[in-house]
Amino acid sequence: MLMKCLQQKQIVKIKCSTLEIKELKTIKMKLKTIILSLSFLSLMLFNTTVFTQDSSFSIIQKELTAQQRELLQKEKEVMKTNREAFKASLTKEQLVLLRDKTISKFEIRKRLVATFSRNQKNMVKNQQVSLRKTRDNFRKTLTGEQRKMLKERIDKIRKSKDRGELKDGPRINNANNGRKKRNRGN
Repeated sequence: MLMKCLQQKQIVKIKCSTLEIKELKTIKMKLKTIILSLSFLSLMLFNTTVFTQDSSFSIIQKELTAQQRELLQKEKEVMKTNREAFKASLTKEQLVLLRDKTISKFEIRKRLVATFSRNQKNMVKNQQVSLRKTRDNFRKTLTGEQRKMLKERIDKIRKSKDRGELKDGPRINNANNGRKKRNRGN
């Protein structure tokens, strides 16, 4: 009888230890899969941001002269200060209108422009004029090779399939060989 009792205790101990081992193994496997999937996901996210930044603007930046890069940097800083000044000039009602998520961006813009003060309208107009002047100055500094490279890149972007499809379907280019008619203020 004593022998039988000792054998049963050993069997119970063996069963308990095998259950614990199985549980530990499953926990280890779950932990490994979680770590692996998180590392894979973070690797994918890191790589996509690095590659997308490198493929677009920095390649073009490498082709520009120091003077051209400096011109773009100065304009970027001017735009930033103008944007901050414009944001500071917004009233509480305009800010509420901007934060309204129930209406479309087009409708927000339309309503916001209707509420602009004369000063705000002048700020927007001055920013647009400044931007046009900077574009013209930048175009004057481009060499023939740079123009060709930029044109190829722009054409490649325009012809790409995932070009920012809109809700209503693919984007449609304008008439006249894809060019807009300029309103010269006549």
